[in-house]
Amino acid sequence: MNIFIRRLQTDWASWLAVAFIALLPFGRLSEVPLSAFAIALAFLARSADQRKLIRSGAKFVLPLFLCYWVPMVLSSFDSMDPNKSWLQSFAALRYLAAALAMSVLLSSPTNRERVLRWTAWLLLFWALDSFVQLFLGSDLFGIAMHPDRLNALFVKKYQFFGPTLAMLSPLVLEHARRQWPSWAWALAFTLILGAVTIAGMRSGWLTMAIVLGTYMVLMLKRQNRELRQTILTIPVLLVIVMTMSYFASPLFQERLDVTQAFTFGTDASRDESSMERIPIFKTALTMYREHPINGVGVRAFPVAYMVYAEPDDVHIRKSDGKSGATHAHNVVLEIMSDTGTIGLAGLLLAIGFLWRYRARTTPSERWDAFPFALAVFLILFPLNSHFAIYGTYTSSLIWFLVGLWAAALRKEAANPRIATGLRP
Repeated sequence: MNIFIRRLQTDWASWLAVAFIALLPFGRLSEVPLSAFAIALAFLARSADQRKLIRSGAKFVLPLFLCYWVPMVLSSFDSMDPNKSWLQSFAALRYLAAALAMSVLLSSPTNRERVLRWTAWLLLFWALDSFVQLFLGSDLFGIAMHPDRLNALFVKKYQFFGPTLAMLSPLVLEHARRQWPSWAWALAFTLILGAVTIAGMRSGWLTMAIVLGTYMVLMLKRQNRELRQTILTIPVLLVIVMTMSYFASPLFQERLDVTQAFTFGTDASRDESSMERIPIFKTALTMYREHPINGVGVRAFPVAYMVYAEPDDVHIRKSDGKSGATHAHNVVLEIMSDTGTIGLAGLLLAIGFLWRYRARTTPSERWDAFPFALAVFLILFPLNSHFAIYGTYTSSLIWFLVGLWAAALRKEAANPRIATGLRP
């Protein structure tokens, strides 16, 4: 019992991080472990040694957070939905606290390795569970497949399954690359790719294409020579998975047919291919033109949409005039519409900061941080369709990964007691 208690004192932060991933399918329950990290910061700050570690982590986390948060606050002053904007801006402070706490609590390589290991097994289980749902109609827990998308454990938020699995896939693939034989890495990639494919969300497909391209480049490097034997395996597996998915999943067939409509070249076909998002994109640009400095207000997009959308907008028409689109469906357009040019400046400053900060890191730090950095890049890749970037789900996921990223950039050797304990 004493051994268990001692292990819990040192390992609890890594299990809390794994719990965040495990709870993503279940509404806002993932907010519980994230909030626990945020609260932990106050306890960590009671010690002088821990405050030093917090300040060290803040050198990476704080500039990024200010690039994200300051435009939110400035957009709230004349927001078209001020209550929502101010609430979202103040609530976002918990992301800063959580990321700083994670940068301290997970600074031990052992803790981060535990997070990667159990997250890898968890995400592979999600993938396997989705295939069970596809072939049997319900998953291992009896959750029936949603009529519109394959949902696995995501129940009501069915559209989040495929893209989330794709965006977090670097955590699986990096653990497999570092710890498993090359055939196991190829098998893990195939399982994840197949699950994302049959989920029927094309944003997930594009994300997996970026992941595939990234690892094809990595395999050409000398230090990854043990994976080179899979370089020809991946295209073969890709063809097999795509073929099997096409015949096994009517959803996959439907999405391919809709995607092909884009090649027809007409406005109607492009609108069909984009799942009627072109009117949303146009309205977002109109919002930016009308509010170029600080946007319509963070998370005020639904209110502004009713003002700036065309009179015959398809989304308003479908709701009988009660509502329209809730967000811009693209990270750049959402930043432009919600926070204006100030938000765009914040995005560019964040990119510039990361570019300069990278030069100050060691190769081992970059190697350690790679899966978390790649996952953040996949979430924010601009040439894709996105969930609401300022929304709770995506923001929580981004800052959770930034916390792990910051923990991996520790130049000092962390004292295990300081890095994992809350005691002063």
